[in-house]
Amino acid sequence: MDIVWSSILALISSVAFSIIANVPRRALTGSAITGLVAWIVYYSLNINNIGLAIPNFAAGIVIGVLGTYLARKIKIPVTMIFIGSLISLVPGGMAFTTIQNVSNTLDLIQGLLNTLIVAMSLSLGIGSASIFNKWLYR
Repeated sequence: MDIVWSSILALISSVAFSIIANVPRRALTGSAITGLVAWIVYYSLNINNIGLAIPNFAAGIVIGVLGTYLARKIKIPVTMIFIGSLISLVPGGMAFTTIQNVSNTLDLIQGLLNTLIVAMSLSLGIGSASIFNKWLYR
């Protein structure tokens, strides 16, 4: 039941952040679907406790592939889809906790490394999907 509630919240956050970022109305559905599917992939892989990198990398690939497909179908720039779909995966809370741990050097370094791992995994996933999409849509 937890996956249902977290998926609903991921869907709502994708739509809400897209609205805040002035994404066109016709892109809201694509952004919401991409964010939802990416969150389900992330959540499903994260249940098995396989680390930070693999679930975020897989979610990044989903965002890259599905976002590009939907952007081509709707005929909008792909960044309009990426804006909302990434928000539930961005390590903002982790970065905030890292900054709070400035007085404790060990926790600061650990938090910084975890934040960088998540951010790099997402960007590598989206980048890998972009390379795949360039090959696919030639």
